[in-house]
Amino acid sequence: MAMTRSYKIGDAITPLSKTMTQDAINAFEKSGGAEGPSQFTDAETAKGVLGTTSTVASGRMSLTFSLELLRRFFGADIFNRGGTVDLRFLRPVRPGDTVTFTGKITGLEKEANGTRVRCEIGATNQKGDTTAAGSGACLVPSGYLPAEE
Repeated sequence: MAMTRSYKIGDAITPLSKTMTQDAINAFEKSGGAEGPSQFTDAETAKGVLGTTSTVASGRMSLTFSLELLRRFFGADIFNRGGTVDLRFLRPVRPGDTVTFTGKITGLEKEANGTRVRCEIGATNQKGDTTAAGSGACLVPSGYLPAEE
């Protein structure tokens, strides 16, 4: 039996904070099959490619943490069956930054197999700068929602 869950427009999604370390960035890049120096793993390469003095975390890391934010909120049993995230990367995330991912429900749309729950998503660093912004959605099957009155 499915666990009943309810969602309302304006509901906040529990924030998720991540501190970016160079070791974590290197492990993330390696897990995707990347080999050799890049702007993500090597300061000299970053200087040549980006003109910066340090590496940056790839946008894929922020995307992954945004997915984690929604997966924790909706539950893997629901989110892993078609949850989506559309994210725009607005500012670089550097080693040492702590980025907090937040969200809130912005829409509820009835569909044949349940309710599509739409969310806005944001990411800010420890300075209060927005590093990413976008949206996400998840189809919550009818059996997971309270019965309509």
